[in-house]
Amino acid sequence: MKSTETNGKSTSEKSLRAQLISDLAKLGEVASTDGALFHQRVAEKYSLGLTDMKALSILLGEGPMAAGKIAARLALTTGAVTSVIDRLEKRGFVHRAQDPDDRRKVMVEVNTASLAGGPNYYESIGEAFVRLHETYTTEQLEFLVEYHRAGIELTRQQIAELAQGRGARATADEQDRADAVVRRNRD
Repeated sequence: MKSTETNGKSTSEKSLRAQLISDLAKLGEVASTDGALFHQRVAEKYSLGLTDMKALSILLGEGPMAAGKIAARLALTTGAVTSVIDRLEKRGFVHRAQDPDDRRKVMVEVNTASLAGGPNYYESIGEAFVRLHETYTTEQLEFLVEYHRAGIELTRQQIAELAQGRGARATADEQDRADAVVRRNRD
Protein backbone atom coordinates (compact mmCIF):
# COMPACT_ATOMS: atom_id res chain seq x y z
CA MET A 1 0.00 0.00 0.00
CA LYS A 2 1.42 3.31 -1.10
CA SER A 3 1.14 6.43 1.01
CA THR A 4 1.36 9.92 -0.40
CA GLU A 5 3.59 12.64 1.00
CA THR A 6 1.96 15.82 2.23
CA ASN A 7 3.97 18.48 4.05
CA GLY A 8 6.71 15.93 4.72
CA LYS A 9 4.33 13.42 6.32
CA SER A 10 2.77 10.43 4.69
CA THR A 11 -0.98 9.97 4.85
CA SER A 12 -0.45 6.76 6.83
CA GLU A 13 1.65 8.67 9.38
CA LYS A 14 -1.05 11.38 9.58
CA SER A 15 -3.70 8.69 10.07
CA LEU A 16 -1.67 7.00 12.80
CA ARG A 17 -1.05 10.35 14.47
CA ALA A 18 -4.77 11.20 14.42
CA GLN A 19 -5.59 7.78 15.89
CA LEU A 20 -2.98 8.19 18.65
CA ILE A 21 -4.31 11.64 19.55
CA SER A 22 -7.83 10.20 19.71
CA ASP A 23 -6.58 7.30 21.86
CA LEU A 24 -4.83 9.74 24.22
CA ALA A 25 -8.06 11.71 24.66
CA LYS A 26 -10.05 8.56 25.45
CA LEU A 27 -7.38 7.14 27.75
CA GLY A 28 -7.12 10.50 29.52
CA GLU A 29 -10.86 10.42 30.23
CA VAL A 30 -10.66 6.85 31.55
CA ALA A 31 -7.61 7.62 33.70
CA SER A 32 -9.30 10.73 35.10
CA THR A 33 -12.49 8.87 35.93
CA ASP A 34 -10.68 5.89 37.44
CA GLY A 35 -8.42 8.23 39.42
CA ALA A 36 -11.44 10.09 40.80
CA LEU A 37 -13.10 6.78 41.73
CA PHE A 38 -9.93 5.60 43.47
CA HIS A 39 -9.68 8.87 45.44
CA GLN A 40 -13.35 8.58 46.37
CA ARG A 41 -12.79 5.06 47.75
CA VAL A 42 -9.76 6.24 49.74
CA ALA A 43 -11.74 9.20 51.08
CA GLU A 44 -14.43 6.78 52.25
CA LYS A 45 -11.78 4.67 54.03
CA TYR A 46 -10.72 7.79 55.95
CA SER A 47 -14.39 8.76 56.55
CA LEU A 48 -13.86 11.95 54.57
CA GLY A 49 -15.33 13.53 51.48
CA LEU A 50 -13.46 13.88 48.22
CA THR A 51 -13.01 17.64 48.68
CA ASP A 52 -11.52 17.01 52.13
CA MET A 53 -9.03 14.59 50.59
CA LYS A 54 -8.11 17.06 47.85
CA ALA A 55 -7.49 19.75 50.50
CA LEU A 56 -5.24 17.35 52.38
CA SER A 57 -3.43 16.44 49.16
CA ILE A 58 -2.83 20.11 48.36
CA LEU A 59 -1.46 20.75 51.84
CA LEU A 60 0.80 17.69 51.64
CA GLY A 61 2.12 18.74 48.24
CA GLU A 62 2.40 22.48 48.69
CA GLY A 63 2.92 22.90 52.42
CA PRO A 64 1.10 24.97 55.03
CA MET A 65 -1.19 27.68 53.73
CA ALA A 66 -3.89 30.09 54.78
CA ALA A 67 -7.52 29.04 54.48
CA GLY A 68 -8.08 31.61 51.73
CA LYS A 69 -5.37 30.06 49.59
CA ILE A 70 -6.84 26.58 50.12
CA ALA A 71 -10.23 27.99 49.10
CA ALA A 72 -8.71 29.46 45.93
CA ARG A 73 -6.92 26.19 45.04
CA LEU A 74 -10.14 24.20 45.52
CA ALA A 75 -12.37 26.90 43.98
CA LEU A 76 -14.48 27.01 47.15
CA THR A 77 -15.93 29.83 49.19
CA THR A 78 -14.12 30.69 52.41
CA GLY A 79 -17.13 29.39 54.36
CA ALA A 80 -17.01 26.04 52.59
CA VAL A 81 -13.26 25.70 53.09
CA THR A 82 -13.69 26.44 56.80
CA SER A 83 -15.96 23.39 57.01
CA VAL A 84 -13.38 21.31 55.13
CA ILE A 85 -10.62 22.40 57.54
CA ASP A 86 -12.89 21.74 60.54
CA ARG A 87 -13.52 18.16 59.35
CA LEU A 88 -9.83 17.53 58.71
CA GLU A 89 -8.92 18.99 62.08
CA LYS A 90 -11.57 16.89 63.85
CA ARG A 91 -10.00 13.75 62.31
CA GLY A 92 -6.54 14.90 63.44
CA PHE A 93 -5.17 15.27 59.90
CA VAL A 94 -4.46 19.02 60.13
CA HIS A 95 -4.13 21.74 62.73
CA ARG A 96 -4.35 25.49 62.65
CA ALA A 97 -1.21 27.43 63.56
CA GLN A 98 -0.31 31.07 63.77
CA ASP A 99 1.60 32.42 60.76
CA PRO A 100 5.11 33.21 62.05
CA ASP A 101 5.36 36.17 59.66
CA ASP A 102 1.94 37.68 60.40
CA ARG A 103 0.38 36.79 63.76
CA ARG A 104 -3.05 37.89 62.51
CA LYS A 105 -3.06 35.06 59.99
CA VAL A 106 -3.81 31.43 60.67
CA MET A 107 -2.07 28.75 58.66
CA VAL A 108 -3.35 25.22 58.12
CA GLU A 109 -0.68 22.55 58.51
CA VAL A 110 -0.73 18.79 58.01
CA ASN A 111 -0.36 16.72 61.16
CA THR A 112 2.21 14.32 59.70
CA ALA A 113 2.47 12.32 62.93
CA SER A 114 -1.25 11.55 62.77
CA LEU A 115 -1.03 10.51 59.13
CA ALA A 116 2.04 8.35 59.74
CA GLY A 117 0.30 6.57 62.60
CA GLY A 118 -2.66 5.43 60.53
CA PRO A 119 -3.21 3.26 57.47
CA ASN A 120 -1.86 4.50 54.15
CA TYR A 121 -4.37 3.55 51.46
CA TYR A 122 -2.20 5.13 48.77
CA GLU A 123 0.85 2.96 49.48
CA SER A 124 -0.07 -0.01 47.26
CA ILE A 125 -0.95 2.08 44.21
CA GLY A 126 2.19 4.16 44.75
CA GLU A 127 4.32 1.02 44.79
CA ALA A 128 2.55 -0.29 41.67
CA PHE A 129 3.33 2.94 39.80
CA VAL A 130 6.96 2.81 40.92
CA ARG A 131 7.21 -0.68 39.40
CA LEU A 132 5.59 0.61 36.20
CA HIS A 133 7.92 3.63 36.02
CA GLU A 134 10.95 1.40 36.47
CA THR A 135 10.12 -0.23 33.12
CA TYR A 136 10.71 3.03 31.21
CA THR A 137 13.97 4.48 29.94
CA THR A 138 15.29 7.74 31.34
CA GLU A 139 14.28 9.51 28.12
CA GLN A 140 10.75 8.12 28.35
CA LEU A 141 10.51 9.22 31.98
CA GLU A 142 11.71 12.71 31.04
CA PHE A 143 8.97 12.88 28.41
CA LEU A 144 6.33 11.67 30.87
CA VAL A 145 7.40 14.29 33.42
CA GLU A 146 7.18 17.04 30.78
CA TYR A 147 3.80 15.75 29.59
CA HIS A 148 2.34 15.71 33.10
CA ARG A 149 3.70 19.18 33.92
CA ALA A 150 2.12 20.60 30.76
CA GLY A 151 -1.14 18.75 31.46
CA ILE A 152 -1.28 20.07 35.02
CA GLU A 153 -0.71 23.62 33.80
CA LEU A 154 -3.43 23.30 31.16
CA THR A 155 -5.83 21.78 33.69
CA ARG A 156 -5.18 24.54 36.22
CA GLN A 157 -5.83 27.15 33.53
CA GLN A 158 -9.15 25.50 32.72
CA ILE A 159 -10.10 25.29 36.40
CA ALA A 160 -9.40 29.01 36.75
CA GLU A 161 -11.49 29.78 33.67
CA LEU A 162 -14.42 27.73 34.96
CA ALA A 163 -14.12 29.35 38.40
CA GLN A 164 -14.36 32.76 36.74
CA GLY A 165 -17.66 31.77 35.14
CA ARG A 166 -16.35 31.37 31.64
CA GLY A 167 -18.11 28.92 29.37
CA ALA A 168 -16.84 25.68 27.93
CA ARG A 169 -15.41 27.31 24.80
CA ALA A 170 -12.04 28.99 25.10
CA THR A 171 -11.73 32.64 24.16
CA ALA A 172 -8.95 33.63 21.78
CA ASP A 173 -6.80 34.77 24.76
CA GLU A 174 -7.42 31.52 26.63
CA GLN A 175 -6.55 29.50 23.55
CA ASP A 176 -3.38 31.57 23.09
CA ARG A 177 -2.33 30.78 26.69
CA ALA A 178 -3.03 27.07 26.18
CA ASP A 179 -1.10 27.10 22.89
CA ALA A 180 1.84 28.80 24.65
CA VAL A 181 1.98 25.94 27.16
CA VAL A 182 2.00 23.42 24.32
CA ARG A 183 4.74 25.33 22.42
CA ARG A 184 6.87 25.73 25.55
CA ASN A 185 6.75 22.00 26.17
CA ARG A 186 7.37 21.11 22.54
CA ASP A 187 10.49 23.27 22.25
